[in-house]
Amino acid sequence: MDTMKSLRWTLYFTGGVLIVLGLWSLAYPAEALLSLAFALGLGFCLSGLNHLVPCFSLRGDPLYPRWCLVLGMLDLIVGVVMLTRLGLTAFMIPIVASVWMGLNGVVRVGTSLRLRGIRVGGARLFPRWWLMLLSGLALALCACALFASPVLAGLYVVFVLAGGLLFSGLLILMEARLIFSSKQA
Repeated sequence: MDTMKSLRWTLYFTGGVLIVLGLWSLAYPAEALLSLAFALGLGFCLSGLNHLVPCFSLRGDPLYPRWCLVLGMLDLIVGVVMLTRLGLTAFMIPIVASVWMGLNGVVRVGTSLRLRGIRVGGARLFPRWWLMLLSGLALALCACALFASPVLAGLYVVFVLAGGLLFSGLLILMEARLIFSSKQA
C-alpha cells in the first residue's frame, strides 16, 4: 500500500516538473536553448568517447572503420567548444546539429554500403544493412532541413523540446491518476 502511494506521488511530482519545464521552455526560449546547449555539449563529448573507445579496443579488426577515430575526435572537439561557449552554441544549435547530423548520415550511408558487400560463405553477413542506409539518409535529410533556416530551426527545437516535456508530463500525470484510481476500486 505504501509503495503504491509513494509511486503515485513520485509520478505526480515528475509529471508536474516536466510540465513546468515545458511551460518554462515556451516562456523563455533563449534560456531553454542555453540549457539545451549544455546538454548537447555533454552529449557530443559522450558520443566522441563512444567512438574513441572502440578505436583502441578493436584496433586491427577489419570490420571496425578507421575513420571512427576522426569522428570521435570531432565529436569531442565540438562538445568541448559547445560547453565553453554556451551563448554562441545556443545561437548555433541548428547549424551545429545539421552539420553533425549530416556527417553522421554520410558515415552511416557509407558504412551500410560497405557492410552490404561483406559475405561469408556466399551469404551476406549483415542482411539488414539497408536499415543503416535508411537511418543515414534520414539524418542527412534532417540536416539539410535544419541548415536551410537556422532561425526557424532554433524555434522549432525549442517548441519540440517544450512539446516533448509537456506531453511526457501529461502522460506521467495520467499514469499516476490511473494508479490512484485502480487502487481506489
